[in-house]
Amino acid sequence: MDDHRKKIITNEIKYWKQNRLLPEHYCDFLLNLYTEGSSEDDSTRRNSRTKGILGLILIGLLSLSVFLFYFTELSLFLQTALIIFFGVISLLVAFYMLKKSFFDLIPLLASALLLLITSVQAAEIIFPDHPGMLYIVAGLNCLLWVTVGTRWKLVSFKISGIIGFLVLLITIFI
Repeated sequence: MDDHRKKIITNEIKYWKQNRLLPEHYCDFLLNLYTEGSSEDDSTRRNSRTKGILGLILIGLLSLSVFLFYFTELSLFLQTALIIFFGVISLLVAFYMLKKSFFDLIPLLASALLLLITSVQAAEIIFPDHPGMLYIVAGLNCLLWVTVGTRWKLVSFKISGIIGFLVLLITIFI
């Protein structure tokens, strides 16, 4: 097969992969078949490097927010502002990664945990004498996790949401 036809076919397969018209592993197989396994695309290497850097940033933000919330003597307002800022950043990175077909669990998990930390802290600040609000906030987070797990077929989110509900029910009734 001549090079022009191979280039047309590989571009079409890359389009299918980018727009999720075929599963990614099928597209990888077809690309390896038509390029004879000879070259890994520069954009693929760049995407994996970008994905790794964004994943490390999100894990760092999650660690920093836990540290700021539990181990510092900053004012409650400053802690809340920083954690909300980190949460917004992690959600933006998660949506960016999903839009670019990087579908990875790291941004989603980091965003979910930051949302949980932020919402629990906000409930403690807004309703300091009402522990029932913490239960409601935790239950809503678990419901969100189950919904996300069902929508995107992520078993880890479904399991986390269900286990969260069970722990919440045990905490409430014991």
